[in-house]
Amino acid sequence: MIVGFLSVCWALVSLPKQVDLTIDNFQPADIVRYPLVIVNGSAEGPEMAIGTSWKTAIRFPVVNHRYSSIVELKPGINMVLLHSGKASMKFRLDYKPMTSPYRVQAIYVMASDEAEAYFTDNPKDRFPIREKFDTEMKLLQSFTADAMNRAGYGRKTFPLELDGSGKVAVHFVKSPMKGDALRALDANAIYSHVYDVLKTQFTQDTSKWCGLLGFTRYDVATKKALGHLALGGGCQGLFGSGSMQWWPATLKDVPKVFTNTTVLDPNVTFEDSGYRKTVWANVSTAFGATIHELGHTFGLPHSADRFSVMSRGFDFFSRSFTVVEPPVAGKTDPTFFASNELSSWDLFSAAHLNVNPWFQPDGYVGTAFDTSNPPAIKVSEDEITISATNGIRVVGAHNDAIPEWFAEYKALDAPKQLKLSIKEIRSKMQNTGLPLEIVVIDSNGNQSQVSLK
Repeated sequence: MIVGFLSVCWALVSLPKQVDLTIDNFQPADIVRYPLVIVNGSAEGPEMAIGTSWKTAIRFPVVNHRYSSIVELKPGINMVLLHSGKASMKFRLDYKPMTSPYRVQAIYVMASDEAEAYFTDNPKDRFPIREKFDTEMKLLQSFTADAMNRAGYGRKTFPLELDGSGKVAVHFVKSPMKGDALRALDANAIYSHVYDVLKTQFTQDTSKWCGLLGFTRYDVATKKALGHLALGGGCQGLFGSGSMQWWPATLKDVPKVFTNTTVLDPNVTFEDSGYRKTVWANVSTAFGATIHELGHTFGLPHSADRFSVMSRGFDFFSRSFTVVEPPVAGKTDPTFFASNELSSWDLFSAAHLNVNPWFQPDGYVGTAFDTSNPPAIKVSEDEITISATNGIRVVGAHNDAIPEWFAEYKALDAPKQLKLSIKEIRSKMQNTGLPLEIVVIDSNGNQSQVSLK
């Protein structure tokens, strides 16, 4: 259970050593462009508290004198308060909201005959959908910024649609179909149907839709999730709500959920955690899979990198919010992981996102980027000629939808034309016999691609 695991964590702290309370991943008065930030550092332990006031402070475990935490900022100057052991400190962080016209929108899709709810085996569940969706989306945004920073591009991330109080705006949309009919469809049919419904209500040019399916249910008899899927592409990423009963409804719930080692029984409830079966693992996989599907909406392919969000690395999502991974079903020991064993954006994905329009905090001087002149790709025997009016920033080569080679060009040195040898590109790839896809991204984030046999 939660208390037991935290007790184990605290027992790992060697208390006799005096450790300074520090923040290691920010400098004082750093400016961030998103509200929820991940803060890492050292502390004496056995726990630390962080917040912009003591009233709102959240407690996180300290393990081997290390902590990983989150704090939500308000626009402007923020004095972040920290306390651990006998030490306290104040640390300034400034939040400057994005002005980009681009948005990732949170949309809750329901059946015509069903209420605002999700699958749960808890008869006392009050269905705090807005609160859970708000918490998830802010965690996805902060994770992305942290992972992009680790990749060397600074804390770039996507904008969320926020209301006047700083909460994520959650749109509730009803399908014209009833729940039983929706759950009878296969995943691709659900995806197409939801797209047809949403395209009449939301823009596609400057919006990505992060959709949760409120009609997901779990059939105990067959042990199957109905109306549950994880699919993304174009402007739409969809994920089922089968595990939503376990999601944190507030930021204070985050450390509790990501240390909850309660084992879920598939004979009773929905379970989807990469065979780890615990509450924390179910939530980690759900949030990781959601950012994976959003990655597809940003134009990203799958990855062979074990820790990439665009592979099963999304299972490790929770590692960005803790310093030790709790035990899984059948084990009593936690998993200690290195800094390079967190969920990440693989090198190609990070390079791609670096120039993606959704990752420019102020858009193109506050407006949308020009999409009228995408890169042109011409193939003649062994030669590929690439032309881009806006400058070539990334060129990648994929085999079986997985990138194996790419080249990146900085903004000041972005060429407008390149000539590449297909033979040379294939020589740098492992699976030289598979069909080849060349992908080109320009300085405005426009993407073009061509398939070669």
